[in-house]
Formats: sequence, C-alpha cells, structure tokens
Amino acid sequence: MIHVDSWGVAGSVQDAGRPGRAWLGAGRGGAVDLPSLALANRLVGNGESFAAFETSGGLTISLTKPTMVAVTGGVAHVTVEGGPPVGWGMPVVLPAGATMRVGRMLLGARVYVAVRGGVVNRGDAMHAGPDPQTGAATQPAARREPSTNVRIWPGPRLDWFDGDALLTLTSKPFLVTDTSRVGTRLRGGALHRVRHGELPSEGMVEGAMQVPPDGNPIVMLAGYPATGGYPVIAVVDPVDVHLVAQAPVGTELHFLPA
Repeated sequence: MIHVDSWGVAGSVQDAGRPGRAWLGAGRGGAVDLPSLALANRLVGNGESFAAFETSGGLTISLTKPTMVAVTGGVAHVTVEGGPPVGWGMPVVLPAGATMRVGRMLLGARVYVAVRGGVVNRGDAMHAGPDPQTGAATQPAARREPSTNVRIWPGPRLDWFDGDALLTLTSKPFLVTDTSRVGTRLRGGALHRVRHGELPSEGMVEGAMQVPPDGNPIVMLAGYPATGGYPVIAVVDPVDVHLVAQAPVGTELHFLPA
C-alpha cells in the first residue's frame, strides 16, 4: 500500500490521459508533461502511459512494502526517511516503512514519481500495480536542461489580430506569470485585436494560445476546457507543449515559427 501523507502543491495521480475524446466534449487530461511521465515509467520498467504521481512540491508518500520508484520532470529537494536517497532519473528500491517527500521545486514546475507497476487507486488507498515483468533501468537518465524556445503554428483566429501580432509573438520574450494544469498565463508584447466582438465558444486543443481582451496569451495544457471563447492566435507544436508545462513562474519563453 502507498499512503499519501500530503498531496502538497497540485499533487495528483496522472497517466497519459485519454486522447481522441474531443468529439465527446472532453480534453485529453492526464500528465501535463508527457515525456517526463514516460521517462519515469521506463526507468522502473513500466509502460510509458502507466499512472504516476504529479506534484509541484510537498508530496509525501509512505510505503508498506518494498517499492521501486523513480523521479523525473523538474528538480526538487527530495528526502527519504528510512531508506536510501532518491536522485533524479535513477530507479531506487525503497524498503517497507520508508517515507519519501518531494520538497520545494528547484528547477522546473512539476515532478513525476513513478512506482514499479504503476499507481493504482483502489477505493480510499493507493497501491502499486502488478509487476510488469520487465527490466528496470540500470543506469541513470541524463537530464536535459529544458529549452525556453517553443515552436508555434499560426492559429485559426489570426485574422482577429493586427498584422504585427504574430511578429510580436515571435520576436519578443513572454514571461510566465501563472501556471496550472489548465494552462500557462503569459505577459509580454501586447497582441492587439482588430476585431472586438464576441467570439462564439469553439473547440479547444492542447497547446492552443488564447488571447483575452488584455492581450496577454494563455497556453492551454492537459486540463484545458473543451471549448473557449477567446480567439486563438497560435498553437504550440505538440512536441514542445511540455516545455511550456515545465516553465515555472518568472521564466521567459521565446516563441518561434514551426
């Protein structure tokens, strides 16, 4: 059994989500940083889409039996009581009775903690799933410093903005002012609209960059709503969405034409 002693900041259990449900009015959901989830799972021998813990710091779990864990994503201060240290990108077997805490974030915005077999919710308790019967990693993963260069494609409502808006978006840095599972808010050069009427709600996609009336864009992440009413000036390339998801408040992002 895995006891969650504290969920901390934005703590949850996430798998790879459920893509392909837009026609039902549902977004993908799941982990906001899919590459980090997949890496954590590979390190402990799981399939890439297995459920794991996602946290922005403060997650504390206690184990009732020996369990292999791996930490990826951002870098946080991780401590273990009653067991060996757990470093970034290396699977470690923690003994029964060990307590692991993911402390404050040092780099990035989210950490993923995978357990061998995946995290399974059975009623009011968490458990590790069945052993996958595959080998775990024998060498630590190399952590790459996340890029702040994010590729974008022109959005479907580009005609709602003046002719310089896309140039502004791709030539000036944009500061992350807030981030959640729903989206990341940015502030930078104002993206001026030439149409000021109401836009009927229309379907959203992950990575869509909506622009509210104040001109500061919001990039939709895995928890995005199925529809939105702000015009979408651009869409982040799917390969780079995780870069936005891992950008903490205060990060300057640079958007480049895909």
